[in-house]
Amino acid sequence: MNRRIVAAFVAAALALVAFVSIFVYVRNADTRALNGVQAKKVYVVVNPVSKGTLAESLGSSVQLAEVPAKTVPAQAVYDLNQIKSKAASVDLVAGEVLLSSRFVDPAVASQDTVAVPKGMEQMSLLLKPEQIRGGVVQSGDTIGVVLTIKIKDTAPVNVPGIGTATMDGDFLTKQILSKVLVTRVQGGTAPAAATSGGTTPLSTASLIVTVALHTSDIEKLAWAQSAGTLVLAVENTSTDDSTSQYTNGKVVLR
Repeated sequence: MNRRIVAAFVAAALALVAFVSIFVYVRNADTRALNGVQAKKVYVVVNPVSKGTLAESLGSSVQLAEVPAKTVPAQAVYDLNQIKSKAASVDLVAGEVLLSSRFVDPAVASQDTVAVPKGMEQMSLLLKPEQIRGGVVQSGDTIGVVLTIKIKDTAPVNVPGIGTATMDGDFLTKQILSKVLVTRVQGGTAPAAATSGGTTPLSTASLIVTVALHTSDIEKLAWAQSAGTLVLAVENTSTDDSTSQYTNGKVVLR
């Protein structure tokens, strides 16, 4: 046989072996990452799932995966029979652990859980968990909206024990809305039981919070989204926002 043909066959064989080796290495990456870490097999969302999707229709959108045990929420789904005949109450995003708390009676899932008050409109905000109580929020909650914007302020500030400092490019913070009704939440994290160490799993997925407001407040919130950074504070029935003030470096350090 021609030496060139033999050489070509050998090269092809070596390339195939290299490809298989790399494939096996990558495939086992998750296993190596969990080496020495106690893990649990739970269902994880791998493709987006729309609100109202029946558990029986999840198909390839979810799959069993090994997850570090200490990060598994209390409502994690280990068996799809746990949510049989139920439907997703919110949109589910890829990467999140499937939670039984997010599946409800199909009749409930087909509508918002909180009615929009007469005369109000709805608006949605895309947020990170740290912008609203670690992503733990639900329909029916009321929130306060805090806005921080950057300002130009070169006036010196008297800092106790230090002297004067110049707050060039300071920030101004103010709660601009309160008692804002949350009508829908997509993504985020359902409240989970604390682990033995007193902590709960950290949510990293973004969430969409839909609120109901009158037109003038919708405009105010839309402007605030564009102007600066928002933090949403979850309120309770006795929340008192009467101490709200314009806060900047001079106020904090006075």
